[in-house]
Amino acid sequence: MRVLQVGKFYPPDPGGVETASRQTSVALTRLGMAGEVLCFAGAGPYDDASGSVPVTRAAVLATVSSQPVSLAYITALRAMAPHFDVFHVHCPNILAALALYLVRPRGRIVLHWHSDIIGKKALLTLVRPLETWLCRRADLVIGPTAVHLAASDRAADFAGKGAVVPFCVDETMAGPHKADPAGVASIRARFGGRRIIFALGRLVPYKGFDVLVAAAGALPDDAVVVIGGGGPLAAALGRRIEAAGLGGRVVLAGRIPDAQLSDWFAACDIFCLPSTERAEMFGIVQLEAMAFGKPVVSTAIARSGVPAVNRDGITGLVVPPGDAVALGRALTRLLGDAALGRQLGQGGLAAVAGPYSPEAVAEAFGRAYACLYRDASPRL
Repeated sequence: MRVLQVGKFYPPDPGGVETASRQTSVALTRLGMAGEVLCFAGAGPYDDASGSVPVTRAAVLATVSSQPVSLAYITALRAMAPHFDVFHVHCPNILAALALYLVRPRGRIVLHWHSDIIGKKALLTLVRPLETWLCRRADLVIGPTAVHLAASDRAADFAGKGAVVPFCVDETMAGPHKADPAGVASIRARFGGRRIIFALGRLVPYKGFDVLVAAAGALPDDAVVVIGGGGPLAAALGRRIEAAGLGGRVVLAGRIPDAQLSDWFAACDIFCLPSTERAEMFGIVQLEAMAFGKPVVSTAIARSGVPAVNRDGITGLVVPPGDAVALGRALTRLLGDAALGRQLGQGGLAAVAGPYSPEAVAEAFGRAYACLYRDASPRL
């Protein structure tokens, strides 16, 4: 079976969907399927010749509402389509939907449903007929959690053809074996031995870092909040921290190089994902923290898979999104109860060794793909 992944970007371009695309390549290769990738060209540089799968990167003419626009993308799909049996489409990606509509490939179509289109009502109204066609044309719809499928605006179109295939922590991501003891010690010394609450992500509104800053004021004096990542809200968050008098208690670490992420996960005591909106649908960084045995504090975002990944009382604590008081209390509770932290950390380790392991994910892909060529459709 030859599979063409049709997505937006692909590693080394960063991002959760990009990570998922790479994990899909690894899983399908493990299952003996021949695969290639069609995506947009980012900033680069790229060394695709040394990769495990061939990657075609189409030049981008413009970007509109986070959607790359590329004539080369459509042209490439038209040329490649006759050579593939399955088209594995990472959604949302309106140009991919348009390209498939124009090309009308004869193979099976698998939608990897990362998220609905969130917060872009005008765009959604414009493209809804095209998205409807794609959802109805699909032979299989994969969701990283059951919530992705059951709570989607497109749930009715997914009925009877959905399958859950989670993400995992793969060998290219942060892992305990990559942590440098000297680097970990340096981070801890930098903060004078204070306990570290680590958060990581782009500094954009839906990540809820402003809520974490507000919660920091109620934390014990021997704790420090470190937020890693860059983005458009960096200056505003910096001003908020200074205005609240939290300059020594909340640190914006900037973008942390991938090679140093393992040190930060190993050095921290708690990982926090304070996201507030459904644009956060999984939070793969939660799995990375669990792989280090760290308890996670995250939020119960409605219609999101985030609380399905970090299970309250099992791998971490879950609080209402946007509630700085509740977030502060959960963090304080963990800081004051080392036994609970260890218990939740062990729960996280069990999760990444079990349902979120690369082996389990490959098996889930195998079960889902087997349904493509059976009479019975896959079921949730």
